[in-house]
Amino acid sequence: MTSETTPPTAVNEEPTLVEGKFQSFADWISQAIGSPANIVIWLLLVIAWISLFAFGGPKLATGSWLPAWFTSQGFNFPLNLVTTVVELFIGFLVATAANRSQRALTALLSKIERQEVQISDVEEHLAEQLQQNTDLTAEVHALAEAIRDVVQMKSNAS
Repeated sequence: MTSETTPPTAVNEEPTLVEGKFQSFADWISQAIGSPANIVIWLLLVIAWISLFAFGGPKLATGSWLPAWFTSQGFNFPLNLVTTVVELFIGFLVATAANRSQRALTALLSKIERQEVQISDVEEHLAEQLQQNTDLTAEVHALAEAIRDVVQMKSNAS
């Protein structure tokens, strides 16, 4: 990986192999989570889930067709634990992708700042060159007038 395509994790430091793979995975997860297809899939699943229990009848609505271990209070804790941990890791992965984007933005702003300094230097040198050109043009004009005066004096003397 070059520093131009992947911003370093710290100043002038390339990410390690593990960091690079983790950042790539985090970018993939954040891209997948934020995609319109993912949002539509989950919207359809939620609508299906609500419809299933809204129109499924009393036996479906009470959950009596499910195994007892699935509907017991004891299962709630592991289920909530798993979903909480998954949400936590997704948060970390998205934060990693956001940090990477921030580093890329910082690098871009740094390049823009360097270009602004370069443009300022060019403008300054251009102003100097323009002034030198103006001075030389004035000298050439003065010399041309002096030559014309000398030529006129010689032609009047003849």
